[in-house]
Amino acid sequence: MQNKKNYFIWVFLFSICVFAALNRHSRSKPFHYSSQIMSDKAGYYVYLPALFLYDFNSSKFPHKTDSLTGYGFYLDPSNNKIQSKYPVGVAVFISPFFVIAHGYAVLSHQVSDGFSMPYQNAIDFAGVFYLLLGLYFLHQFLLYYCHQKVVWLSLASIFLGSNLYYYAIFESGYSHVYTFFLFSAWLYYLKKFEETKNNNYWLSLFAIAACIILVRQINVVFILLSLGLFSSFHTLLFGKGLLNWLKAIGMSISILSPQIIYNVYLTQTPFTYSYQNEGFTYWLNPKWREVILGFENGWLSTNPIFVLSSLGFIYVFKTQKKTALLLLCILISCAYIYASWWAYKLGCSYGHRGFVDIYPFLSLPLAMAIKQLLNKNNNYIRNLTMLFLFAGILFNLKYIYTYDSCWPVDLAKSDAQIFWNFLSSPTK
Repeated sequence: MQNKKNYFIWVFLFSICVFAALNRHSRSKPFHYSSQIMSDKAGYYVYLPALFLYDFNSSKFPHKTDSLTGYGFYLDPSNNKIQSKYPVGVAVFISPFFVIAHGYAVLSHQVSDGFSMPYQNAIDFAGVFYLLLGLYFLHQFLLYYCHQKVVWLSLASIFLGSNLYYYAIFESGYSHVYTFFLFSAWLYYLKKFEETKNNNYWLSLFAIAACIILVRQINVVFILLSLGLFSSFHTLLFGKGLLNWLKAIGMSISILSPQIIYNVYLTQTPFTYSYQNEGFTYWLNPKWREVILGFENGWLSTNPIFVLSSLGFIYVFKTQKKTALLLLCILISCAYIYASWWAYKLGCSYGHRGFVDIYPFLSLPLAMAIKQLLNKNNNYIRNLTMLFLFAGILFNLKYIYTYDSCWPVDLAKSDAQIFWNFLSSPTK
């Protein structure tokens, strides 16, 4: 009976989230600045029409598609190649939805060029699908530490009270919701391996790690930092036998092969740094304040719900010192990576999108904080905790539905005034 109830909960959530995503983009026609295939998102996506429709030949693409989609990729007329600096992983995860959308476009006699509304909507469906898979794995993981009610409250807070909502519903063409799903699965399988020492879970970790790298290479840092969260490095890396290592390495190479093949196609080398003249300009002078507390896309400024995670680190540290320290290292590393990057605000984004990738890691201290505060005998503390969570969710949703993709340039107003205008203005 409980399984049936859970099934209906997930189906209901899927329906609501799909409605929210489709409704958001119902007026975002192809090549509109808020459409799902625009700018960076087009760069992640372009591999699909290139492969399935245009034989990776830029001359076969519709005229000026690269400029119409905000130059997220380039159609090079000199060699007829498609140039994108973005990893291929997002396209791999969207590909089943692309195939369905293409079939629908053809059968319904709509434009089937890879950029019309059916393809835009396919990304909406993909974002919601991987969001809910991520929440499911996170739900299973958090049940090791908290009871059902706390877990659901934590998941609701993370989804509705942070920019995860924005990057799953509004901007699922970016890589972040897919990485959220993968790191949620990564944590669950790390925990299952600790519990069982089963080789199938061990091999699954290699597959998930390869997928994480395929989607966003910089996240290899968080893979390495999290290896020792629940098990020792010795348990993870030794005593598996040659055959298992050959399986793990072969599977990982197979998963990474789409990126390798594309690199060879574009540069004749299997490994390349695609960001060219972009780098970690501020590595000696990281922009900590701007990234974490800045009004323009600052992480905690727009995601205050994670203030509770700071308290949660204390609770985790009391029982699992190593886990708490590694989670803190992951948070600090994430902040440092983006505070060092040349475009530390990550352009047109909401609430500093780089942190979305590590929300599965932050879910544990957040859930532990909620658990401990709600277990207090003091009604005032319990009520204040619920009020804070509710206010954080309202704050986030109000801001999201007022925000319009990019921080406005207004020299007559300070960042604080613009921030307040978003909160006080009507939703769009």
